[in-house]
Amino acid sequence: MATYQKDAALHELTTSIVTCQPVTSLPESHRSILKGAEEDSFVITTTDTIFHPQGGGQPSDVGFMHVDAAEASIFEVTGARKLPDNQIYHVGKLLAAVPLNPGQPIIQKIDSQKRNYHSRYHTAGHIISIAVKQLHETIGPVSELKANHAPGMAFVEFRGLIGGEHKAAIQGRSNELVRRNLPVNVYWLDEAKAKESGVAFAEGFVMPDDGVLRVVDVEGIGAYPCGGTHLPMTLDIGEIVVRKITRKQGISKISYDIN
Repeated sequence: MATYQKDAALHELTTSIVTCQPVTSLPESHRSILKGAEEDSFVITTTDTIFHPQGGGQPSDVGFMHVDAAEASIFEVTGARKLPDNQIYHVGKLLAAVPLNPGQPIIQKIDSQKRNYHSRYHTAGHIISIAVKQLHETIGPVSELKANHAPGMAFVEFRGLIGGEHKAAIQGRSNELVRRNLPVNVYWLDEAKAKESGVAFAEGFVMPDDGVLRVVDVEGIGAYPCGGTHLPMTLDIGEIVVRKITRKQGISKISYDIN
């Protein structure tokens, strides 16, 4: 079972192959998780991985695998998915007729530009949530529900009504926080320590089975449980653009982009 190395700064890793098989050979229950995978795609599992699997509102990493650092890529990773048992599938295309056997060392290299792009979006979503919280006196009481940080469809959703007249203020406060160039830190905390530290829990949040929580903390202004990737400073985000605020059945959705 692959262990995901949750370090946004780690973009290359030498690991070992566990399995390599065609998508068509997988059980139907697993194939259903790999929606969009082409019939000639393969799946590789490894002992460890740096590929962030799709989830938590963030798209998966993409990249390549190499048998040797000096050789050309032999596998293009077009997506990564996590199974219910936490096994991570690397889905993609074999680029060379090279045997890939269990136990064989392999080098993973993610697409750093795309990883950073997704990290900017993810951190921007946290910043918007913090901005809304800071503006509570004018916006009114709301609670965070969920978020999607995928480019082109990014949003943060709140229970409670946020009027469209607050759009400029939310965007302004968000970019003010970005320009402060605050550190973005990652901690591992148990539930008691997380609550003591003021970590913000979205409605319906469930603690991991092992009781250990990964927390992303925008230093001095807000911390959230999060398994996604982030860049080290808020200035790395760029400019946040609040596209629109929509309201339906007591739920407000703030859609956003980054420049």
